[in-house]
Amino acid sequence: MKIEVKVLNSTRLTKLFIAASRWLSKYSDVLNDLNVYPVPDGDTGTNMSMTLQAVENQLIKLNHEPDMDELCEIVGEAILLGARGNSGTILSQIFQGFLDGVNGKEDVTVADVKVAFRLAKEKAYKAVAEPVEGTMLTVIRRVAEEAEKYNGNPDDFIPFLVYLKEAAYAAVQETPNQLPKLKEAGVVDAGGQGIFYILEGFEKSVTDPDMLQDLERIVQSQAKRKERMEHTAHVFEDIKYKYCTEFVIEAGNFDLDEYKKQIAIYGDSMVCAQTPKKTKTHIHTNNPGLVLEIAGRLGNLNNIKIDNMEIQHKNTLLMEEDSYKTEDKAKILVRNENSQPVAYLAVVDNMELGNLFLNDGATAVLIGGQTQNPSVADIEEGISKIKAEKIIILPNNKNIISSAKIAAERAKKEVIVIETKTMLEGHYVVKNKNFEINGILEQLSLNISVEITKAVRNTKVDDLIINEGDYIALVNGKIKEKSDSLEKLIAEIYKNYVSSESLNIFAAIGKGATEAGNRLLKSIKSQIAYEDFVAGQDNYPYYIYITNRNPYLPEIAIVTDSTSDLTPEMIKGLGIDIIPLKIKLSGDTYYREGVDISKSEFWSTLLKEKVIPKTSQPSPAEFKALYEKLFAKGYKKIISIHISSKLSGTQQAARVAKGMLNRDEDITIIDSKAVTFALGHLVLESARMVKEGHSYEEIIEWLEETKNKMKVYFVVKELTFLEKGGRIGRASSVIGGIFKVKPVLKLEDGEVSIETKAFGDRGAMSYMEKLLKQDKGSIILYTGWGGTGDELASADQLKAIAEKVRKVDYRGRFEIGATIGSHSGPVYGMGILQKIR
Repeated sequence: MKIEVKVLNSTRLTKLFIAASRWLSKYSDVLNDLNVYPVPDGDTGTNMSMTLQAVENQLIKLNHEPDMDELCEIVGEAILLGARGNSGTILSQIFQGFLDGVNGKEDVTVADVKVAFRLAKEKAYKAVAEPVEGTMLTVIRRVAEEAEKYNGNPDDFIPFLVYLKEAAYAAVQETPNQLPKLKEAGVVDAGGQGIFYILEGFEKSVTDPDMLQDLERIVQSQAKRKERMEHTAHVFEDIKYKYCTEFVIEAGNFDLDEYKKQIAIYGDSMVCAQTPKKTKTHIHTNNPGLVLEIAGRLGNLNNIKIDNMEIQHKNTLLMEEDSYKTEDKAKILVRNENSQPVAYLAVVDNMELGNLFLNDGATAVLIGGQTQNPSVADIEEGISKIKAEKIIILPNNKNIISSAKIAAERAKKEVIVIETKTMLEGHYVVKNKNFEINGILEQLSLNISVEITKAVRNTKVDDLIINEGDYIALVNGKIKEKSDSLEKLIAEIYKNYVSSESLNIFAAIGKGATEAGNRLLKSIKSQIAYEDFVAGQDNYPYYIYITNRNPYLPEIAIVTDSTSDLTPEMIKGLGIDIIPLKIKLSGDTYYREGVDISKSEFWSTLLKEKVIPKTSQPSPAEFKALYEKLFAKGYKKIISIHISSKLSGTQQAARVAKGMLNRDEDITIIDSKAVTFALGHLVLESARMVKEGHSYEEIIEWLEETKNKMKVYFVVKELTFLEKGGRIGRASSVIGGIFKVKPVLKLEDGEVSIETKAFGDRGAMSYMEKLLKQDKGSIILYTGWGGTGDELASADQLKAIAEKVRKVDYRGRFEIGATIGSHSGPVYGMGILQKIR
């Protein structure tokens, strides 16, 4: 008897998708072995198979037969979230296009499937920025074109599916003629071969007796699960009290019988156990809040647990084993304290590398690099565990970039993907996360990432003839070197890729590394900075990262601290590094100024909670770490300009760090005798001098000549903060408050002193106006404010007054930050510098 399949309904299409998943899974290792590069982590088969398996997992869990709309929604979401690697991502787009062609049709005809394959092809090509022929794109295109040409029986799917399978096979065999690297490697395209297996799986779903029997069993299982759910509905009706409620009262000296009598009216299954100090309660109730309220009158409540028994029972039924395999959950490690100024989520090979990334500043790591590419859903889970609104994803593998981008696009948070292609490239980004991001990205193009592995078959890549068992080096993702000896290969890498511009080398030592190889790597120490880490990664004995000096990087680095009140916008493109002071508002937590707490957050907390903050300078260790990173980046000199030594010990910490590095001639610490915009002015001008090519000595000389020349004046709103900081006595503060005295403060020789005491806001502004009128000639003017809109308005009023009475070069309005604000409270002020003609 001839079997015909005239149309595909949702049940038949469900079987097709499951069959495709199982058939592809059967041949996933074959696809892995078709990798163009002879490396041991070919993963096309794994990625495509696991992408389709995500669909299978959702379909076999269904407790009903979905209609076509629901089926398309389930499959579309599952394949997108399950997409792994480039091949899995393209496959997800092929399926999305196919689903667009069949959605809304309860009975899908051969004509409908022709349209579906055309849409699948179009969606796949749109998903790739630069489509390459000779790949899975070519195969799906050829299948779509051949589907359009099909002129067989339109009322029988079986010959149509056989025809499509044969078209895919022919397209796959042609791929080596379209892509030279395939012919050179002696393989067909793995992704294209995967498309063939999927179509063969489609065919098997209607022709293979064993597959047909297995698929029918799945459909029957769905029906049985539906029956159990319907039966469960009756069980739910029998549950009179649905909340299982348990808790402990931290008291045992009350009348237990009376207590039981009070709560018994609200439920059943009540059990109460009492000791001299505690009372434990278990009860089924519809009003757990009322029970807890009664118990709470008797003592503090602990170990509260409330479970909805209806949901528990339903979930138990849904989670019953169906003897189908499901995906392992991705392993995610999180340190949310690393989320400032932005959170980094990195994909890593193993736990050892995960801890390395976390220790060096990543917020979260997802275990799943080489050979185990994470899905979109895995990456989304990583994003969900990060308590930050701004996240950067580091894929650290070219095959993970596409999945990471889909996760980023779907995220409700601000998520971007930096396209890191190797493990140590991502590590470099994390380790230098406090530097300006565009500078880091520019540096990546100058550095060299080397991955050493062993060839798993004979092949030819460009001019390299590679034999199975040879050691090969992927340099920035491309095979560039090979040798029959690991040690010889390392020597070749050092010879060809380490130059006079190389600054340092970092090596991750994996399984298969040798003692001789380790010694050879370390031998570079006499010429260049070297560091290694035992990571234990599979398949790759060594990851090696060579950092090279940026030829456009100036020789001099400028460092300051957060009391300069410089913003990222002010220092953009100037190469200024800011080390933060710390603020404690309440409790024992210190916040890094400008990193963990913004200026607006500080002022809001200060004014609402009326706290008196405490400030703390950076430690010598923090200065040392920053100076080391700057030297490692390629700077040869550092000028470190800081808040007046009479106001903070920050400068002293910098000097201690300088002593620890034994580079006295390369680091100069400048006591600015200033703070906020006066310090900011010195820093900005120094950075501009660096860009203009001034020498180290010229910049230091200018700083020493200029640092005392700016006149700085402030007006504080109230005297409380000055009193708490020891600037004025308690009596002066009380009297000043009664008579509304407004002290006008000045910064002179690095110290804050009282210039005058004005009466009221108008008196203070009048005195500031008088100061602006004192001298003739042009001035450079800065204004500053911190606190409320009143201080902001006053700062702007100073600018307006100055422009009426003087020729002004206005350099900007600074918002005063947490360190100064902690000691002054709400404040406004100005800085005046005579302009030299």
